Amino acid sequence: MKVILLTDIKGVGKKFEEKNISDGYANNFLIPKNLAMPVNPTSLNMIRQMKEQSEKSRAIEEKEVNEKLAKRQEKHEALEKFRKAQHS
Repeated sequence: MKVILLTDIKGVGKKFEEKNISDGYANNFLIPKNLAMPVNPTSLNMIRQMKEQSEKSRAIEEKEVNEKLAKRQEKHEALEKFRKAQHS
């Protein structure tokens, strides 16, 4: 059975990957626990939207992290400048 994974599953695959899984494993474990969903046009569209949303949120998080790092670097440089002024 072809399924799309909704989370990373060790030994099976990564999130949003399309995999061929045995019917029993898919029907009895992955699908009931919402770890995967069967491949069909509706699920493919839903996964595409989930992937886009995930990428957008990852980009926002990355931007926030970079801003925090820049502020931290500025504070560090200001502190180093102050320390040098104290020692002179």
